[in-house]
Amino acid sequence: MKDDGDVFGTLGWGLRTYGWIVVACMLGLGVLVPSMLDRLPDQYEAEAQVGPTEALNLPNLDPLPRLGESVFNNGVVAQAVRDSVDPPLPRSVSVVPERVELVAAQDNIVFTIVGHGSTPQSAERVANIAAATYALELNKYAESVGSFAIQRLATPPTSPETQVGGPLAVGVGLLAGLAFGVGLVTLLLVWHRPVLDATGVKHTTGSPVLGRVVFGASRDGVRGLPALCHLVLCPPTEMLLLAGPRNTRPERLLLTAQLNKVIERTQRKIAIIDGPSQLDVAARPATSLTLLVVHEGISQSSLQKQAEQYLDGGAAGVVLVHSHRWNPWLRRRQLPRARRPAKQRIPRSWVPRRPASSPQPTTDT
Repeated sequence: MKDDGDVFGTLGWGLRTYGWIVVACMLGLGVLVPSMLDRLPDQYEAEAQVGPTEALNLPNLDPLPRLGESVFNNGVVAQAVRDSVDPPLPRSVSVVPERVELVAAQDNIVFTIVGHGSTPQSAERVANIAAATYALELNKYAESVGSFAIQRLATPPTSPETQVGGPLAVGVGLLAGLAFGVGLVTLLLVWHRPVLDATGVKHTTGSPVLGRVVFGASRDGVRGLPALCHLVLCPPTEMLLLAGPRNTRPERLLLTAQLNKVIERTQRKIAIIDGPSQLDVAARPATSLTLLVVHEGISQSSLQKQAEQYLDGGAAGVVLVHSHRWNPWLRRRQLPRARRPAKQRIPRSWVPRRPASSPQPTTDT
């Protein structure tokens, strides 16, 4: 197994394991975003133009866009738009660029004022009011820059703005869902802190990783068991304790069955205890080996708790198990179940029948 776990490897494992979260977010936002965009009210745009009435007193046009933006954003145009509404809008309401904005192109002496509104008439009114106020503000710099006036008044637009919809809205929703899902998986990994390699196991438990068993990888459905059996059954092991969380019970049953086959072939006497108690751990002989079986990706806190319970300084090792944890159907097909022993039924012929009426003994006096 690899010992060079990194951030990208952990993120890749998280996306493979929690991929359903990303898919759910993509499907949810892919449907939610288009429906939200369809409910948005129509917005209209109207354009007015302000330009110079004479030659400008500038050596070149480079500073003109910056000058136009600073004059437009000094607050006078926004206040004029606020005062044009009855009742006037409060200063807490943002006007630029929600209701009116400036387009100052480079190397262009004409400024375009764009008004936004829910109706064509409101967009036209806002654009013309802003353009008239803007021209007056620019004329304050007539001596150093030049005089300006409205070159074209705004007219009511005939159609609303083009909104994102159809396939484009679905694409935006899918991309937003992808980003949101990956973000959720990243936060989940930061909170879960999964252990994926030998370095993480050694850092958390202090014990080495004796093997990595992969279910569903080879022809017989299991990969890594032969090497593990050879490693853990080497002399002088006389007792093997298979411990681990409750959800590793099927994997421990399969390991026990494979180890028993190897023991029978080698004609050795090795006792295997699956799910040892604290008394078994405390009373184990010196020739015993404790094997902690955990799933690949177990959280660091859970692994540390298992290590504190079963690994107390004796001969011990960890086995990382990779199986279809999030696909119960495949996991049931590959791993055995811990079944209760069937109850033995006694045939009715074995049960003595009591006669309906039994004669009472009599005594002669």
